[in-house]
Amino acid sequence: MIDDMTTTPNFETSSETGSELPTERFDEVPSALNDSGMPRDDMAAEAGDEFDGDAGNEVPETYELEAPEGFAIDPQALAVATPVFRELGLSNEQASKLMPVAAQFAQGLSDKLNAQIISQVRADRKAWLDSAMADREIGGAHWKETLAKGAFALDNLGFPKGSPFRVLLDESGLGNHPEMIRAWAKVGRAIGEDGDFVRGAGTPHSRRDTAETLYPNDAPKGGQ
Repeated sequence: MIDDMTTTPNFETSSETGSELPTERFDEVPSALNDSGMPRDDMAAEAGDEFDGDAGNEVPETYELEAPEGFAIDPQALAVATPVFRELGLSNEQASKLMPVAAQFAQGLSDKLNAQIISQVRADRKAWLDSAMADREIGGAHWKETLAKGAFALDNLGFPKGSPFRVLLDESGLGNHPEMIRAWAKVGRAIGEDGDFVRGAGTPHSRRDTAETLYPNDAPKGGQ
């Protein structure tokens, strides 16, 4: 029958004796000896000794790293990184090679942060200015007068254009803040209405009537 003809021969018994033959392949059986004649366990131990004591990759207790030009190593940051370096098995030389990469990474973060800060400052300045110009008291039709009064106050109180205080207002953006503009405009109006104020030199000034202007040397005569 076809089924009998296709039966897989049994090669696990000997045709002569009928005894079972070993099914394992000899080349798959691990040998206790290798070509050198040394037991494998002993060879593994010897190989491990060669790498464990490598002086070139000695892991230090503390790291003395050189920062790239323009950078300084933060002692606290180094203290945080030291356990990581030791866990990775880095020598002092290997850890030093990471410093330029770390510096570039830190510079990239710093540049990105600075760009975000500058962008936010510009947005705040514009928002303040837009709010001031739209304010019903100091903006709109009153805007030019408001600026004139504020500049008048600053000039007469010893803060002319180009003075450190005026520069601070410009560079910080505070000169665009609605409340700063409102405050200096009120000071300017008060100076213009009262006439008694102290200029930058500290000398009091006040309006004089016509008699004082025409006769400055005449002392007032009480009751006359």
